Amino acid sequence: MSSNVNPGYAFPLETLGSDIARNQFNYESILNGLIAWDNTTEDEVIIRLTIGTDPWYWDYRIPSKKSVINSSSFECAIEDSVQMDNFGVDCRIINTLYGGSREINDTIFDTSIDVNIVTDEITFTDITGWSIGSQLQLKKTDVSDVLPLPLTEDTLYQIASISGNMVVLELPDTTPISITSTGTGIIQAVKKEFNPAILTTDSGDVATLRLSVESSGGCTWIVDYIELVNDWTTGANYRWGNLVTYDDGGGTRLYRAIFDTDNVINTPDSNINWEPWVVDWILNSTYTEGQKVAYLGAIYTILNNIIIADQTPLDDITGSYELYAPTWVSVPVEPYSEGQYVIYNYLPYIAKTQILNSATTPDISDDWFLAVTEQVPSSTEFTSSAVYQWQLTYDVGGFILRNIGPLANSEPNTNINFRLSARNIEPASIYQRTVESFPTSNFASWPNDLNKIWDAGLMYGPADTNVLVNNRQNYSAVMVFDHTRPDIAKTVNFVNYDGPDLDKGLCIYLPVEINVGNGGIALPEDGFTFEFYFRIWPTAQLTGSTTRDHIINKAQIYVYNVLNAENVTSDTCASPVAKLSMARSTNFYMFGENVSIPDKPVHYRATFIYDATSKRWNTLDYYQLPDHLFVGPVGFIDPQSPANLDINNDTIGNINPNAQVIGYETAGFPMFQDPFSNTDLSPFQASTQEELDNFNNRIS
Repeated sequence: MSSNVNPGYAFPLETLGSDIARNQFNYESILNGLIAWDNTTEDEVIIRLTIGTDPWYWDYRIPSKKSVINSSSFECAIEDSVQMDNFGVDCRIINTLYGGSREINDTIFDTSIDVNIVTDEITFTDITGWSIGSQLQLKKTDVSDVLPLPLTEDTLYQIASISGNMVVLELPDTTPISITSTGTGIIQAVKKEFNPAILTTDSGDVATLRLSVESSGGCTWIVDYIELVNDWTTGANYRWGNLVTYDDGGGTRLYRAIFDTDNVINTPDSNINWEPWVVDWILNSTYTEGQKVAYLGAIYTILNNIIIADQTPLDDITGSYELYAPTWVSVPVEPYSEGQYVIYNYLPYIAKTQILNSATTPDISDDWFLAVTEQVPSSTEFTSSAVYQWQLTYDVGGFILRNIGPLANSEPNTNINFRLSARNIEPASIYQRTVESFPTSNFASWPNDLNKIWDAGLMYGPADTNVLVNNRQNYSAVMVFDHTRPDIAKTVNFVNYDGPDLDKGLCIYLPVEINVGNGGIALPEDGFTFEFYFRIWPTAQLTGSTTRDHIINKAQIYVYNVLNAENVTSDTCASPVAKLSMARSTNFYMFGENVSIPDKPVHYRATFIYDATSKRWNTLDYYQLPDHLFVGPVGFIDPQSPANLDINNDTIGNINPNAQVIGYETAGFPMFQDPFSNTDLSPFQASTQEELDNFNNRIS
């Protein structure tokens, strides 16, 4: 056997033609390889060609069809010397690529119940990832909302203290905030983060950088990306990380978006959504790794977090600063060389050519161009041929090579070919299949109101017989699946019913019309489906008694087709399109002297489809899933009430108090994986309370 790498990027059978003819490869293996090349989603494919029926084969690693056909390739070459610390401006690839969206950490609070004007506390719905000192902005979720006074959307706040989900806010200068009114509506709190993670559903384009080095000129090189910079425009939308230029009256400055903004009006110099790309170095200030600071005209990169900056970048002995670019001077000691990097008025510029007379400043000279550069994160220093692939984290306007030494300049016979293959990854369609698991259904009105509707401290009795099924009862939980929100409402949803044992406990709403920007209405795609896996197992603590399968349970889930969100709010939902319940009575399986009580939740699979003709959601299919297949001898430890009937007793109903630790051998094999529990199929025998507790923990 042998392995070959085919560097060609043409149609693979053309490139391999001579080998195929000479070696008399098996044609079936050729066709199989072609099918793999055509269908794979990977960048490369290994084609294994066999010779007749012999046990020998040749492996060819070649670019796939997707890699070749769906790529936009750009290339250039460095064929002359470049001075150290300078860019090879003759080999600059200009290509705009998308850097994806960031995963923003946010939460909400309801002004009517979550604001305490006496203690100045606000209760956030979820505070995971937040801590004392976390900075945030506040946003209204509806134009009619009113923030608690004196809070505003144009002010940056930070958390002064945390108790559970309750926070007290202050200004970044630690000035406390005294809340004087509760406001109205639902308010969103968005956390300010220096470098949030990339959103997996909108992860940016992919750049493949190939460096073919015939001669490195005796130097070491790196490949940098050039960030995309746009002029700030009023009314535009910006994402976290976008760079813009704006003239605040004191000259043009660079600003980076630190929040997502829509239809922005306020200018970057007066808006908390923006921060300067570079800030002045100030004694005893705090700086974050990666931040840019200006000192005596030059710009430095912060290499690690600095709590108290007590040494200037020039005097630093801790290795916390790295020179990003020196300041431009009108009369340099030596003329500026082609590719040299300088800072002028807080902006970075690269010299297009050698500049003998630099009296004209870079901002108005045609000999310079603005370029914010950083090393491609996935790349390393190279002296020979290399390939780097990078899924972009920032919007990019191009790529460029830089000589970092060790020679003063590369040799005249430098020969480096630089090629970029770019693939655009579009944001995920809302109609692609996505999955979400909801470990609870205890919401007042998910996703807009995440407050609990059921409380373990209250008892819930039977439903009011006068309340019809087309009216939501006050104690019913609500979940609204907005088909325009792929980040929330998935096409496949696992929903766990964990409420009381009621005639109506959970209401699922599928709206047709969704209000979008500019007064528009969005409708689902004709034939679009929502699929649900419902797990119904009422919580005993909410009903005052243990929920067991040999007692008839009446926990209900109703699914409604509704025209719009207003119908949900006004509770005018007509009749449900589906009703799912846990109404299973005594179900024993006898085998010899063993008794099986399948004290397990009931599972349903339900599919709902949108019909554009009737403009409504219809039930396509739903059925109860078989949850266990029993084989004897069988038995089960009831995880809710382990004191089941002792099989050694003669009288039915005579419960042996020691039965809870006797244990029965488990032989109930699930037909499918319960997404809300840890299924373990191994037999188990409990002989002590500790072993029983271990068993309960294992299945709950």
